[in-house]
Amino acid sequence: MEVVNATHKSIDIFSKVLNDSATWLNSINQPMWKYEDITSEELLKKYSIEDMKLCYEKGNLIGVYILQWYDPLFWANLQKNESGIMHKLAVCRESVKKGYGHKLIQSAELICKEHNVKWLRLNCGTFRDRLRNFYESNGFKMVDRVFIDNRDQIRYEKFLNL
Repeated sequence: MEVVNATHKSIDIFSKVLNDSATWLNSINQPMWKYEDITSEELLKKYSIEDMKLCYEKGNLIGVYILQWYDPLFWANLQKNESGIMHKLAVCRESVKKGYGHKLIQSAELICKEHNVKWLRLNCGTFRDRLRNFYESNGFKMVDRVFIDNRDQIRYEKFLNL
């Protein structure tokens, strides 16, 4: 798998994958992201473009995610570069049910290891049982339950052997 940083030319592609996932999640009555929060412009206000990853398999885009090295909202107690923090993981709709979610997580783990970072962390809505099971099946352990930004969240972490 090839992982590339988003650029100002490719950020619209990144945003489209999130929008497609948001549409699907809304269709199954599991809304996650508001469309107005995942436009290219809004993403750039909240995240660095180099943190946005586009993942390709044999030249085909299979998914996206954000990998930060500091998150003052959900992980304020951590130092910068102490862990990789994953947000907005989304598999392209035409690539679902093919194991790519697992591969996206593995690619984030590899990037962390390349930066000598021993932890990968993320947060997930408390009521998202399928997503929580997915993270737990990929080796993430629950840290705690928190209420941040009016959201009921579970924080997860995974130790990475360097």
